[in-house]
Amino acid sequence: LPQVFDAAVPIWAEYFHVPLEKLENWQVQGFLIQDRAKFAALGLLSERNPDFINGYALGNELWLEEQPSDYYRRHLLLHEGTHSFMLSFLGAAGPGWYMEGMAELLGTHRWQDQQLELRVLPANKEDVPMWGRIKIIREAVAEGKSLSLGEVMAISNREALSVDAYAWCWALTKFLDSHPRHGEKFHKLAAQVNKPDFNKRVHKLFHQEWTDLEFEWEAFIVAIDYGYATKRMAIVPTLATPVAEPTTTTIAVDRGWQATPWLLRKGRQYNLTAAGRYQIFHDAEPWPCEPAGVTLCYHDGQPLGILLAVLRSEKNPDEFAKPLSLGLAAAITPTEDSVLYLRVNDSPAKLSDNQGAVEVRIAPISVGD
Repeated sequence: LPQVFDAAVPIWAEYFHVPLEKLENWQVQGFLIQDRAKFAALGLLSERNPDFINGYALGNELWLEEQPSDYYRRHLLLHEGTHSFMLSFLGAAGPGWYMEGMAELLGTHRWQDQQLELRVLPANKEDVPMWGRIKIIREAVAEGKSLSLGEVMAISNREALSVDAYAWCWALTKFLDSHPRHGEKFHKLAAQVNKPDFNKRVHKLFHQEWTDLEFEWEAFIVAIDYGYATKRMAIVPTLATPVAEPTTTTIAVDRGWQATPWLLRKGRQYNLTAAGRYQIFHDAEPWPCEPAGVTLCYHDGQPLGILLAVLRSEKNPDEFAKPLSLGLAAAITPTEDSVLYLRVNDSPAKLSDNQGAVEVRIAPISVGD
């Protein structure tokens, strides 16, 4: 554990832009607890929070409950160590979602051959026994109990957080930290943690793209899984205009949701047709696929490789949970003015072996009132 902690210190320093010379005399004392009663009898528990669940940090001291998982024991150490580092060198850690989200983000790790990597999105659950954050998010989404961006940001550090809350805090910081468009701005927030009205500062920093941020968050939590390919799944916005005549667009099969340049008007019918032959998987040999998908294999209840669609409107921000199956052809009549988003159906962890593209044609058929 001391080796892991020592390896984390320069990584934290680089992430939070703290000069290494400031760390020369910094030390943290950690307690690994197997029998809490013995620690209490010796007066070695924190008086402020003696009933902590798994871990607790106060100043330059931290306490960890012994764990049956080597991974999760290290995770707790890095989580609490992140708290100590932020409080020592940033002067604060921000509101609950940011404080616990950053500790989770910088606690999720890979330790191999005495080398430490932080901010890891695990490739599979076997690598991170007892962690379980992705499972919690996926189950909440399946039960219709997912949290919006605003609901996660409302998580306070004035309350004892549940394991579910830790999962949502991790998800939001992971989403922002690793996003190719939003990550740079997110990293600037560390300099704001000791200032008042942190959440207002977040809104101000992202005010130009806040609507896109909320929309992309919904796409992220619906798809999050082990091995999630952050860059391939990131949505790139585009300017959409009303479709007045037949036109085509190209959808890459090695990426997640892609914005089309098409604004579909409420009540107007549109016919869509798709064509193309592409690779959707590769094991011993490539799997050829067309927009109708491969019915030998399914992902999220739909044939692998089938063309999917969602309609983005102001009234339907969560359409990613129930995409439309387009296949080779379909007719769409939106109930609200909507931008069309398309992708082929595949796991967000298995996009790298896809090759090719789909040509999609849209034609307006009728005009509503």
